[in-house]
Amino acid sequence: MNRKQARETMMQMLFEMETANEITAEKAEAICSDRINGKELARATDILKAIAVNIENIDSTINEYSKSWKTNRMPKVDLAILRLAIGEARYADDVSTAVVVSEAINLAKKFSTDQSSSFIHGVLGAIFKNEQ
Repeated sequence: MNRKQARETMMQMLFEMETANEITAEKAEAICSDRINGKELARATDILKAIAVNIENIDSTINEYSKSWKTNRMPKVDLAILRLAIGEARYADDVSTAVVVSEAINLAKKFSTDQSSSFIHGVLGAIFKNEQ
């Protein structure tokens, strides 16, 4: 499994955990070991566990920079993509924010609505511009 495939799988897992209202480090670790293999397993597990532990902070950041939608009203796919991008940028030291934003936009184009890629780009751009 390459990093792009692992990222796609992590986004799907975040979507599933949100839908089931089970965003916990334990759940993240359990589903990672079932769905991600190879050299990406440890990285994906670390990122998803960090997202689960810091979910309130991540959602607070999204709510602060999202002008259109708050996390409780935004499409769950978009929320999963934003959470993953912020988590990867903050808790993985092996990827640049430019790559994180690009990959998030690609995920939105593949899995969400036509408007989602622009929305995600705008929110992430504002967040990462402020955090640098």
